Amino acid sequence: MKTLRAVKLEVEDQLKSNLIVEVSLDTQLIIIDVLGIDAIDYALEGDREIQAQDYLKIKKMVDLRSSGMPVSQIFGNKEFWSLNFKVTKDTLTPRADSETLIENCIKKIPNRGIYLNILDLGTGTGCLLLALLSELPNSTGLGLDISYEALEVAKENANILGFSNRCEFRISDWTQGIRKSEQFDIVISNPPYIGFREKNKLPPEVSKYEPSIALFSGEEGLDEYYKIADQVKKHLKPTGTIVIEVGYTQAEAVKEIFICAGFNDVSVYKDLGQRDRCLLIKK
Repeated sequence: MKTLRAVKLEVEDQLKSNLIVEVSLDTQLIIIDVLGIDAIDYALEGDREIQAQDYLKIKKMVDLRSSGMPVSQIFGNKEFWSLNFKVTKDTLTPRADSETLIENCIKKIPNRGIYLNILDLGTGTGCLLLALLSELPNSTGLGLDISYEALEVAKENANILGFSNRCEFRISDWTQGIRKSEQFDIVISNPPYIGFREKNKLPPEVSKYEPSIALFSGEEGLDEYYKIADQVKKHLKPTGTIVIEVGYTQAEAVKEIFICAGFNDVSVYKDLGQRDRCLLIKK
C-alpha cells in the first residue's frame, strides 16, 4: 500500500513527463478529490496510506490529465465567481480572467437592487449571466448560444444555482434569436477570439478538448466582434452597456471596431495579470 507522499511524487512525475504546466496544483486537485480530504490534510499527512481502490481512481484521472484533458472536464465542474458550474466537452471552461468582466460591470451599477435586463451572447455554461444574476437580485437575463449542447449545460447550471426563474436560454446565431421588442441594459459576451493562425500554438487541453466553435474567429480572431458590433445596437437600450472579453493583444483593434460601428464611449480594463481583458462600451 502506497503512502500519500509516494503517490504525490508519482503523479507529479507523470504529469511533468507529459508537459502539463500546473503540475503541483493538478496533483493536489486530483488527490484531494479522490480522497475527500482538505488542503491541510494533503500537506501534512504524507504518511497516510492510500487504499488500492483510491489509488486506481487517482491513476485513471492522472492518465486523463496526462492526455491533455482539462481538470474541469475530468471533474465535470469548475468554480467561477464563487459559484460552481457544470462543464462538458461542449462548453468552454470558465476562467478566472473572465471574472474581470463581472467585476467591472457591477462596479458601474450604483444600485444593485434595481431591475436590469441582461443579454449574454454565446452563453456556454451560462457563467457570465448567472454570475451577474447572483449580484443583481432583481434582474433577469437571456442567454443565447449557437450550440444546443451548450444551452442544455447552461440550463442545468441555472437550475442547480437557483436562477432558472430569472433567466431564459435560446438557440441563436448571435442576435438572430432576439425578438424585435426586446431591449437590454447590459450585453455581456466572451466571444471566440483566437485566430486560426494561432491554432498550432494552443495547449492540447484547449485545442483537443474545448469546442472549436467557441474558440476561433477568422485568421485574426476578430470576425465575431464585427458581427456583434453591427447587430447588437438595435437591442441595446440608450443607456445600456456592452461588456465584452478580448484577447490580451486585441483591445485597440476591438475598440476601433466598435467606434466605427457608432459607439463612442469605450473603456479598456485589465485582468489580474495586468493584461487588457475586457471593454466596457456605451452608445
